[in-house]
Amino acid sequence: MSFTLEIVTPERLTWSGEATALVLPTVDGEVGILPKHEPYVTVLGLGEGRITTKDGGVELLAIIGGFVQVRPDRVLVLAESADLAADLDLTAIEKAKAEAEQALAQVDQADPGAVATARAAMARALLHLNVAERRRRRG
Repeated sequence: MSFTLEIVTPERLTWSGEATALVLPTVDGEVGILPKHEPYVTVLGLGEGRITTKDGGVELLAIIGGFVQVRPDRVLVLAESADLAADLDLTAIEKAKAEAEQALAQVDQADPGAVATARAAMARALLHLNVAERRRRRG
């Protein structure tokens, strides 16, 4: 048994297909979704998502913000950002992390907007790093 899953960002369709399970980060913690799940809508947080495909494979992805709509036979994820682990470039992530560290060290602490932007860049870099490393360890 499976459900149709679409993960969409403002830029692209990140993933589309049949899944047998989905785990997503929400603002209240992780939520697990299986076929025939009760209708449900919630706000996504920042974290790792896991798609179990119809053939039993697992796709990891980094998700940042958005919403998920669940119906018994279909799940629609509208994310601010969603990147499959297979598409993440460790070299680019390490560079982004170093830039975020530098921005945090140099940010004007009196400017809350600048502090929030620097912290968000660091959180994104760390999420991408964790998801990419986890995929690498899985093989």
